[in-house]
Amino acid sequence: MNFLANNDKALSGVSANRSVSAVLFSVVFLDNLGFAIVVPYLYFYVLALGGSTFLYGVLLASYSLMSFIFTPLLSRFSDRYGRRKILLAALAVSSFSYFLFGASQVIWLLFLGRMLAGTTAATVPVAQAYVADVTTRNERLRYLGLLGAAAGLAFILGPALGGTLSSLFGYAVPSFLASALAFTNLVLAYFLLPEPASFNIKRTVFSFRALLDVIWKRKIALLLAIYFLFFVSFVFLQASLSPWLQEVFGFGALQTGLVFFFFGGVSVFTQAVLLPVLGKRLNRLNLTLLGIVFLIVGLVALSIVPNFTVTLAVAAVISLGFGIQIVTLNTLISTNTPENAQGGTLGVAWAIAGLAQTVAPVLAATAFSFGVSSGFDGLAFLVSAAISVATVPLILAFKKISETMQ
Repeated sequence: MNFLANNDKALSGVSANRSVSAVLFSVVFLDNLGFAIVVPYLYFYVLALGGSTFLYGVLLASYSLMSFIFTPLLSRFSDRYGRRKILLAALAVSSFSYFLFGASQVIWLLFLGRMLAGTTAATVPVAQAYVADVTTRNERLRYLGLLGAAAGLAFILGPALGGTLSSLFGYAVPSFLASALAFTNLVLAYFLLPEPASFNIKRTVFSFRALLDVIWKRKIALLLAIYFLFFVSFVFLQASLSPWLQEVFGFGALQTGLVFFFFGGVSVFTQAVLLPVLGKRLNRLNLTLLGIVFLIVGLVALSIVPNFTVTLAVAAVISLGFGIQIVTLNTLISTNTPENAQGGTLGVAWAIAGLAQTVAPVLAATAFSFGVSSGFDGLAFLVSAAISVATVPLILAFKKISETMQ
């Protein structure tokens, strides 16, 4: 993963080494691990403390609400005050939030732990901005794909660890593990992660007005709208999968974790191995459309074929579509953004993802419950597919504008 080392095209001129690339990789990995590790057992954790399916959806949304509020703030701070400072602060808060979540014995503490964790979600866009600082536009798809693979790896190990450890030792242990990993990452980042040399050159005056001027440009606005709908669709799937697996197959936390493990494995393969190959044959817009096709086909199939063997095959198709879309959309946003607004714009994108993750879990839980009561267990997946379809005209509009400006 030495994606910054010996890069003579890097804009910063930083002689980055293996430790820098490893720390960036681990920052993104850990942020997603903290989210993913609770996915298999969170639903059962809420029920064990006397909650309901609806409250489970609200708890998922609480993390994303905090992410929506704080991510653009912290990411924009990184444009002015430095990537390193923001990453260190976020890792410190992450460690405490995971510990608090694991120690919770009442639901309100679960909420507090998850909301604190949501305030640190800016680690991902700040790490992406760090990569933008030290790579050229042509290289960015590949290197952001590697960061995406870090997120995918977290979604492999996180649910597997969460499902296994919670089944064997209770719900506290996985969160305590995430807390320890966050603290370890904080120490490593303090000693091994320098500020990009280019940062002092292109440091911008701190201004939200300047950032608004960027994101209101039509191309960026279209990309952010696509990003929002993409995440709404994905979160519908993510929030519905655990209760759906229990309803249809009788799965508990362990089996659910293994299913998420499979999803993550295909996503990592897509972003780290397959995407660089596809990127040489297809442009980024066509890659995005290809990802949407995979998502729609997979979600429709998942909604109407409640067979476990088919479910695994469909999961591979969905993960392939997700892996393609998340990286290509981040790359398009980055390459259409001025260099001195990378952190802020990528932070806004991540905040928009947080907004989607705030709204979608409650809607998904409601759609799932309605589907079960009406005899259609896969209704939430069908809704997810319809939302993905809605992104197609937006992508075509972006394509038309891009062709006009050439």
